[in-house]
Amino acid sequence: MMNTYKKPVVTVDAGMAEGVYAASGAAQGTLNVTYIGVWDRWGTNGGKGLAQANWSDINGTITLNITFNDTVDQVETDGASVQTSWSGKTATLTFASTVTNPLTIGIHLNHGTSIDDLNMTGYTYSVN
Repeated sequence: MMNTYKKPVVTVDAGMAEGVYAASGAAQGTLNVTYIGVWDRWGTNGGKGLAQANWSDINGTITLNITFNDTVDQVETDGASVQTSWSGKTATLTFASTVTNPLTIGIHLNHGTSIDDLNMTGYTYSVN
């Protein structure tokens, strides 16, 4: 009885990644910011707007940039370890993903404009 030799066939699929590397660049989790509205009014000279951030399946340090339609004069949160800063119409918050979730955010307008007109125009975030 004779055995028949079969030539091996190799296929290359450029669209396939090796299994161990397939998920290494995958984004982790989600983060959402909701602007709720007026939290407090200071006469006719501004006030505080209320926003809330929540996230899931994120591990690491989050840097969140929230933009508004008016100049931000101060930012506060209910998370003692949250670092806050503001410049122009942007509030920046940096915090560990382990802080209180959801995170309450206060946006101060102290320059004589109406807090009733404050709106969030967008947000971006990154995770390290």
